[in-house]
Amino acid sequence: QAVGRFSFLPSAQRATCTGAMRIAFVLGRFNLLALAQRAAGPA
Repeated sequence: QAVGRFSFLPSAQRATCTGAMRIAFVLGRFNLLALAQRAAGPA
């Protein structure tokens, strides 16, 4: 049981890291898009 728990931990950690990276990527792209729109607005 303990061995199963230890083998499950890295996969959960990897999934959390992948999800966080995906969220950061989407947020960064959204920020870039909003920045470009704001820069193109007045001009």
